[in-house]
Amino acid sequence: MVVGQEADTTVYNFEETGEEVVFHRPTTPYQALKLLPRNATPSQQDSIVQVYCKPVIVAPSNRPDTLGLPGRKGRIYNLQDIPTYKDGFFSNNENLHSELRLTFSGIAGDPVPYRLRNDVLITSTLLICFFGVLFIISRYLHVLCVQLKYLFYNRDRNEAVLLNRDSEIKSQLFTNILCSFLLAIMFLHYTEYALPDVFNRTSPYKLLLLNMLVCAVYFLTKNIAYKLTNWTFFSKQNNGQWSNSYHLLTLLKTTGYFILTLVIVYFDLSTQISIWVYLVLIILFEVFLMYKTKQIFFTYKLGSLHLILYLCTFEILPLFYLWWCLIEANRFTIVFI
Repeated sequence: MVVGQEADTTVYNFEETGEEVVFHRPTTPYQALKLLPRNATPSQQDSIVQVYCKPVIVAPSNRPDTLGLPGRKGRIYNLQDIPTYKDGFFSNNENLHSELRLTFSGIAGDPVPYRLRNDVLITSTLLICFFGVLFIISRYLHVLCVQLKYLFYNRDRNEAVLLNRDSEIKSQLFTNILCSFLLAIMFLHYTEYALPDVFNRTSPYKLLLLNMLVCAVYFLTKNIAYKLTNWTFFSKQNNGQWSNSYHLLTLLKTTGYFILTLVIVYFDLSTQISIWVYLVLIILFEVFLMYKTKQIFFTYKLGSLHLILYLCTFEILPLFYLWWCLIEANRFTIVFI
């Protein structure tokens, strides 16, 4: 017999056994379906769910709206009337066209162009070269002073031998490498002006390394050719005098290249002016070299003719060939690098 019934539980009292059984009212469809046997039909399942599971009616809250502005009554929106992100302060403005696609005004920014003075690697290398030049000048200062003293006339044989021994060119290799590096930087500056397609499409480090390699091969080949020719046709004493003078002039030319490179890199010297300054340095070097070569090697009659052939073969023509090789090597990078 049923003794009592509440909202969620029902108490049954069995007189035969005197026991009371508490029946909990299901609150979820899952609990209601557990009361049915496994072979219950879908209609039975639907009926028991409707008996025990009533839909919950959610009443709106009577509490004050804390999300609105003080002193202003909030608006109640239906689901279809909820404002979207297009609504705003200018929603009623006739100039607002929210249906148009959002576009950004302005122009695309240009990337920062490459500048040699902003390159830490080039700046560090130039600083190392500067200290290297100072070391060479300080180490061989006496030898350099004597060579400058005797630049415009021949010295005696004993002093020439002494200078040959003292100035055994351990610095020649560094001078040639430094000259190659400086020429590579100057030609990189020229490439930026004359070959912009090559400069913009290739890494400046690749161009610099390639130019330096071409210049190093040029100096190595020219020195070997000088050695073979001079030791074949001229005496040992003359070779020593000419070698000292040539290395002195090369060091002075490299110092001029170094100053010109610093002005190009850090003071934005124009390409036209830098080309003219470079030509002036080359002309001065060739004039002094012609004078010393004439004084040492070609003192006999018809020596001037042989001097012109000598310098055209070892100085003038190789310079034009070096220029052509540098241009073709840089153009080569567009296709293969």
